[in-house]
Amino acid sequence: MPMEKTEKTLLSKKELLEIFVNHRVDSPFPGDWESVFKGLGYEFWALRELEPTDSFKNIDWKAKARTGKFFVRDFLAESYFNVMILYDVSRSVQFGRKELLQAHIAVSLAYSAIASNDGCGLILFADDIVKYIPPRMGRTHFMEILDAIVHAEPVRCGGTSLGPALTKLLNEVPESLTFILSDFLYPLDFGYTFHHAAQGSTKHEVKALQVLEECEIALPPGTKGILPLYDYESGRTVSLDLTKWQAFNDTMSRQREGTRTLLGRAGIDLLTVSPADDFGRKINSFMRRPPSTY
Repeated sequence: MPMEKTEKTLLSKKELLEIFVNHRVDSPFPGDWESVFKGLGYEFWALRELEPTDSFKNIDWKAKARTGKFFVRDFLAESYFNVMILYDVSRSVQFGRKELLQAHIAVSLAYSAIASNDGCGLILFADDIVKYIPPRMGRTHFMEILDAIVHAEPVRCGGTSLGPALTKLLNEVPESLTFILSDFLYPLDFGYTFHHAAQGSTKHEVKALQVLEECEIALPPGTKGILPLYDYESGRTVSLDLTKWQAFNDTMSRQREGTRTLLGRAGIDLLTVSPADDFGRKINSFMRRPPSTY
């Protein structure tokens, strides 16, 4: 990932659109996501040195005997598969730079899928399905997805619901590598499981990318003052006593861990990303990890 994604490098959604409309992009932008698509199939790709997050089952013991170092085997995905992006457009993602970061991640994934001659589709969701673009290949289709992301407007709703988006995915797409982009600051309301042993004839590898502002992850120690907070979905304003930063941080940590556990039980691994992160590098590292078990 050559570009760092920080507050200074996040482009506006309008700028993202202009780049692809006005220029022929010869290399993936905003980053090279090739490694995201490794590991789903059985075609050998390359050897690389063992990293802390790697599974020992992928160690190449012959390479260890020859070199004295631990290497693991990378595999390419099958020659064609669908990348699906489930994109939260509820009003809570308006807070700070969350929706802008979601757009950067989604555009990166969509462009890399299309550049790799894979299909890509999009589901915009809030309390229900807002827009569905079935997976297809080609630059024209990528521009359709980009246009939908750029012009997506936050939806006022009583509460975000992931269930309808997952139902649409399972009913419309036979198999996919799916990324859910959301803040996940709402109750999870679905009964599906994506563990490989339980999938039957369908095959969906589902990853959850939790996009949060830095202050939603943790407040700096010693913070003081009173901060009014507006709830985009309920319309209510509450006051946060910043001197209670430790209690706030503990609450947010428990909430993230609860979300991680619930998603994990359904076979969905979770990664939390903020605008301060190099999101490409972080997601690529996340995709190399062996799936969690619950």
